[in-house]
Formats: sequence, C-alpha cells, structure tokens
Amino acid sequence: MTDSKQEALMENLALNKPALQSSTCEWSRSRDPRLDAAGANNGLVSSEMGFHTDRERNPWWQVDLGRVYLVERVQIYNRRDCAERLRHFTILRSINGVDWFPCFKKRDPAVFGEADVAPFVAAIEGEQIARHVRIRLDAHDCLHFSECEVFGREAPAERRMQLMKRDLETLARRDALPSGRNGWLEHVDGLSLFVDSERYAPAIIGSIRNGEYELGERSIVRRIVRPGDRVLEIGTAIGLISMVLAEIVGPNNVLTFDANPDIVADACGNFARNDMAGIDARNGVLRNRAATGWPDTVDFHISEQFWASRLDVKPEDTDIRQVVKVPSFCLEDLIAEHRANVIVCDIEGGEAALFAAADLSSIRLVVMEIHYWAVGEPAIDAIVRKLVLDGFAIDLRYSGNGMLVARRDPAGAALSNAA
Repeated sequence: MTDSKQEALMENLALNKPALQSSTCEWSRSRDPRLDAAGANNGLVSSEMGFHTDRERNPWWQVDLGRVYLVERVQIYNRRDCAERLRHFTILRSINGVDWFPCFKKRDPAVFGEADVAPFVAAIEGEQIARHVRIRLDAHDCLHFSECEVFGREAPAERRMQLMKRDLETLARRDALPSGRNGWLEHVDGLSLFVDSERYAPAIIGSIRNGEYELGERSIVRRIVRPGDRVLEIGTAIGLISMVLAEIVGPNNVLTFDANPDIVADACGNFARNDMAGIDARNGVLRNRAATGWPDTVDFHISEQFWASRLDVKPEDTDIRQVVKVPSFCLEDLIAEHRANVIVCDIEGGEAALFAAADLSSIRLVVMEIHYWAVGEPAIDAIVRKLVLDGFAIDLRYSGNGMLVARRDPAGAALSNAA
C-alpha cells in the first residue's frame, strides 16, 4: 500500500472527542464553550464556521484525544467568510492540559480556505506526543474555522515514557529563573519572558503583563517579514521582537544588537528559554560608514526604564542610573556580514544619526520605531526624505502611531496589500 493510501486510512483522532475554546460571543452557536467547540470536530466539513470565540488576544480551540498519541498531522478546514483571520496560528500539544508545547507555527502570509474547502495540512515534525491539541490564533481577533482533524498513532510504552521525560526536561529549562534574580516568567504570544521585579520599571512590567509590550511592532513584522529574509535588528531589549522574527525566518537568520549589556544578557536568557539560542545577539552601538570621529567605544546612558536608554542625554535628564562604555560597529559592514535584507530598528532616537547617510542599497524593508520626543520632527522628516530618495516607498498601511515602515520591492508591496 502506498504512503498516500495509508494516510487516507488513518483514523481522525479528534473526531467527536471533547473540545473546548477560550471564549464565546454573540456569534457562537452556544454560550457553553464546550458545546460551541464541538462544532469544529464533528466530522462536518464545510465553508461555514464550526465555532466562534470572542475577539481577544490569542484565542484558542482545543480537543482532548482521550489518550496519549504520537501526533503526526493536523488538518484545519477554514471558514470561507473572514478566512484571512486564520493567517498566523500555532498548534500546541499537551499531556495534561496545563503545560503546552508548540509543535507547529504558521507564519507565512498566505490565506487558505477562501476559494475552496481544501484543508491546511500541518505536518508535525519529530516525535511529538499529545493527549490535548490546541489551535491558538497569534493575533488579537476572533478565532473560527470549520473543522480540525488530528492524525497520529500510538507510541510503544517505553518510547512514550522517554518522550514524556524529554518534555519534563524542556519544561524545567523553560521555567527556570535566572540565578540570583527576583521575578517571574510571563508568557506573551506563547513566548516565555523573564520579568525582573526589581530592575524593570513598573511601566515596563505592566506593558509585558497586559500584552501591550511592542504590540504594534509584533503585529507589523508578522505581516510583512517573510520566510527567507535575513534580519538585522537594532535594539534587542528583552528579545521579544527578536523571537517573533526568529519564528518567521529562523533563529540563525536574526542578528540583533543592543547597547545595554545587562539587557542583552536577559535577552539571551529568553532565547535559550524558548529554544532560540541560534539568534546572534551582540552588545554594541551602530554607526553608518559616513559618520566620522567615532571611537572604538562610546558612552551609553542606561535609563531607569531600559527602553529609554540612549546615547545622548541633556543636562536636565534625571532618569540615567549608569553610564557604560560599549563597542561601536559599522552598520554597512554588519549588513554585508549577515547578508541582511531587512532592518528592524528601535533605538530611542538613535535612528536619526544612524540612518542619515546609511547605505541601504541591499535592504528591501525597514521597520522602525520613531522617536519625535527624542530627536524632534526635522530629524525624523530627514529620515523619511532619505528613504524615499533611496527608492523606498512609505507603506501607509503600517506607518503611523510611532512606526515607520518603508519597502522597496514590488513583492513587498504585494504582501502588504494581502495583509
């Protein structure tokens, strides 16, 4: 029997098994989340919705398979109406319904299910055991689709125990706190972040806890950064955007810099915690090749709120708690070294000097947080003029609210239109 015929005969492990969803709303067929969720694994495939959550951050639907299986494939049939909502999602697995492990992430911008009822097929790589399977939307929106099917097989008892031990070891590593630090782990879009209760300012802690931290930037890069891109990120902070980028392009395709050595160390801890140690994180300040008089090291002023740390300060600034010397690097040399075609930048006003005369000839996309408060309108206006003269178009779909998005190639424009 051929492999395709064997697959066709595999049992749908999710069929009519107990299901649950994160919320219901006025569009749900039942206000009971278990009854509404049952519409997405009842075997009735159509272009209509099987269930409907409320509009919320990262809504989910899940099924209890009843026993532990090696999950090999998940098939999702989308709802035709509003199919674009199911653009980016993560499939997670769990043994106990409490501890979850991602086993598949859809990060490409393609929309499926608009023209036909053909499913999206997620092949689960490696040996992944699960009793519970969850589909999580990686956005702030409603989640709805027609049907979810799960295929797999039983694992021999000895191998099942080995895989469960592996998961426990992963969980222990993921949940470990840095030695000698006070804080806890916070989960944002399925990524685990260490929050230091003593060193991080209350405003930063609050934005991480409520999911607002770098929300705009997260949303933008998920829509317009593409698999195959090589990204130079300037301004790592705690590494959340670095990891969102790595989910799209792969950890080895992300090179990230931050001038604050303490926060680079925290970011590296977060990378290891989320199995993204392949991200290349370095401490340093960047300058363009045309800049003159730059020493090998420069003074960097660390603010009480790490996101306000900066190169230049005024005499009246009272938020600086430490000045450190950090190495300086040439932007164009790093672009060439990394073969970068995308730049993501958030450096609290440092963008004005960095981009003023930078050679961006190999870059197709720039995603930049701009800081009028730090450098003034003329400096930001100069960046916009420079990008346009370099052949970039300002993407008005995403620019605004402190973000500047510039793209150069027609393919990038097509992706922006599709988003």
